Amino acid sequence: MKISTKFLTDTKAISKNMTYLIIVCLVGVVIAGAYGYSFDINEGAIVGPNDVTPPTVTPPVPGTSTPGVTPDTIMAAKLQWLISDALTKTATGTGDSGYVGITVADQTTGRFDLLDSWEKTEYDAAPDTSSRTYSTGQALLLAVSSDNDPTSGDETYPRWFYISNLQHGAPIKALPLANPISALVPTKIGTTYEYTISDIGETVGTVVWMEAATPYWDLGVFEVYGRVAKASVIQQFTAGGVVLTTFSDGATWEDTDAEINANHTMTADKEDLNFQMIAEANDVAWGLPFLGVSANGEVSQYNSVLVFTTDALGVDVMELYNDGWQPINKPDLTADLGFYYVITTEGVPNTGEKFSISIPVTIDDAGLAASTEFEFEGWAFDCQKLANVERGATTAALPGVNGIIAEYGIDTVLQALALTVSSGSAATMQSMGHFTTNA
Repeated sequence: MKISTKFLTDTKAISKNMTYLIIVCLVGVVIAGAYGYSFDINEGAIVGPNDVTPPTVTPPVPGTSTPGVTPDTIMAAKLQWLISDALTKTATGTGDSGYVGITVADQTTGRFDLLDSWEKTEYDAAPDTSSRTYSTGQALLLAVSSDNDPTSGDETYPRWFYISNLQHGAPIKALPLANPISALVPTKIGTTYEYTISDIGETVGTVVWMEAATPYWDLGVFEVYGRVAKASVIQQFTAGGVVLTTFSDGATWEDTDAEINANHTMTADKEDLNFQMIAEANDVAWGLPFLGVSANGEVSQYNSVLVFTTDALGVDVMELYNDGWQPINKPDLTADLGFYYVITTEGVPNTGEKFSISIPVTIDDAGLAASTEFEFEGWAFDCQKLANVERGATTAALPGVNGIIAEYGIDTVLQALALTVSSGSAATMQSMGHFTTNA
């Protein structure tokens, strides 16, 4: 049989073209692989890196009581937590003595309305559980307190905690211990206030999604600091190692000449008095600042302060400013000079230890008459609004309870005797003493 020459020619051409096609395909596959593409043999298509369907995350089986990864869907569940003492690490919220107030940020503005409390729960179990459910992605602000009395203590200083995005593995932050109000950024809305939270503060825990018969968000342990009882702290002035005036019961004030331990006579033109607060028990603190909410939603910080007054009107005030003292501007305090010192975390001891605060009061008598006796007075207060202290308006009252605040965890100011003025001089002092200038 004779084979057509044309057929042979066409066959050779087809073979040649198929060879070219195979080469092109192979080159294409290599290039596609280099850029993350693949050939799906079942679908007969090139699949890009963005076209790959992610694997489905399967949540843990309910009832296992183990932490699991939150799936991509929105999850809603109640919160659980414990409250403990930050120094002893023991429970301090049991027996209906712990409180947690919770508010949630507006999803549109990202701001917290602190008068819009989602709930204020009283601790009644271990762990305690929220009444409402909270969903993936919500921002939470929590005010935590306990009025449980630690050993040698009088209740606790409250703290606030923040979760910016509720989900498994999200950090839980405590607002800064020394200055919690620094984390709050206010926006005035008419006559009220709303707040966003700047991303500062210590990370104190992690949110864990817990699968159980009833899943929940586990927030771990909120730690608060037990406050020293007034009968467990010494308040005194010293000079050159000598105790001038002292008391330790928060009630028997040293406010007369007959009660003073010693007067101090200066032997140099510049010497230090020392205003001291010294604990007599371990694992209790004094002086931590805390936050309060007013009736219009405005947040104020309440600090602890030492107050010092003296009738030595010619004393060098710059030396006192260098020590950290700030002036009291009280119009009717005309016969004395007044100063205040802000306490932040000086009164927080290490675990198993006692706190000891000693603040110098430098007396430079260059502007004072030689060999002349002058008087000084002292007060120690917690729970004070600094703007009021600057005007000499100290108080023995606590701020009101509003909004997110369920309970402060403090019932009274520790040393409940406020500064007053009589005939231009400081009065109703907690302690007093005398110093005589250098000859």
